[in-house]
Amino acid sequence: MSRNKILGLGVLLVRLFAVAGPAAAQLQPAEPDPLARLRAAANDQAQVCTTTAPSACALATPKIVASAIGPSPLAENLRLLNTAGGTRMAQVVTWAVAAFRAAGVDKVHTEQTNVVAEIRGREKPGEFVMLGATLGSELPGDAPDSACNAALVIEAARDIRMSGLRPLRSIRFVLFGGEEQPMSDSRTYVRAHRAELDGAIAAVIFDQGCGRVTGFSLGGRPDIESGVREAFSVAPVNSWDISRNTFDAPLRASNFDFLLEGVPNLLPNREADKQEAASGVNLSTLQRNTAVAGVLAFALAEHPTPLGPRLSRAGVAALLQDSGLDEQMKAAGLWPEWESTQRGRQP
Repeated sequence: MSRNKILGLGVLLVRLFAVAGPAAAQLQPAEPDPLARLRAAANDQAQVCTTTAPSACALATPKIVASAIGPSPLAENLRLLNTAGGTRMAQVVTWAVAAFRAAGVDKVHTEQTNVVAEIRGREKPGEFVMLGATLGSELPGDAPDSACNAALVIEAARDIRMSGLRPLRSIRFVLFGGEEQPMSDSRTYVRAHRAELDGAIAAVIFDQGCGRVTGFSLGGRPDIESGVREAFSVAPVNSWDISRNTFDAPLRASNFDFLLEGVPNLLPNREADKQEAASGVNLSTLQRNTAVAGVLAFALAEHPTPLGPRLSRAGVAALLQDSGLDEQMKAAGLWPEWESTQRGRQP
């Protein structure tokens, strides 16, 4: 690495820790603890994600939203990620680890070029909702959607932690490295964690753009739509019109191997953002999207029953055919890997 790049990275990391200090300090609530009643309510196993108090979702949602749209490291993290294009992936990974630790999550580690953080569930820690995005690449001029969505995942972790409530199940936050080969690191993660996927409630992947989220593509799974709608039934997000869900199964990068493994997966449906097209990311839109991501991840992790079952190989095969994803895979040269069981749910 050139001397200029090393110096630039050093400045980036110093700025991160400068931002992280105040953010980390916010994670310790003042005494007397204003969230004591909320934590007590969160220990009630009978809670459901409904609009009626005292469900954990009804209590956590406004807290998550307030953190997401209030003062936070989000804008600075976005700026740092936007300037990291061309930086070696190992250095970006080091930055992401530090950012998650500043967010106050329970544990952070790396798996090759993937960065994994977790908020551990209070009752069913072996079951988990995954919230993920692509971290970026070593390519100069890295696309801004990688930066905005990676910043979103880090901030959503902080917002959930700031709520003071711990969900029923764990929430894993994963940033996939190696965007120049976008399916490689998500596939690596899936293969490494295949034994745990029966406990995967959903994989929620933020990708392709930074525009306002209007709903989710549900990966060919109509059976999970009611659970997604329920997640946004609580004030204030119930007035945000996050209801334009679709049942398509597009061939996209980081969710693909989760879909082939039968795990319910969600991709954001977005509207075009004029400011994004003209001058970069709209910060208020990104804050709103961060709130959407945090509320959804918490609600799915808190719900007393899983969002939907993990499909068998026969179930995945039917989904591929019904959604037309099989033809997309054939056109992309991916079908032989599925057909030979090299990839996807095992028989």
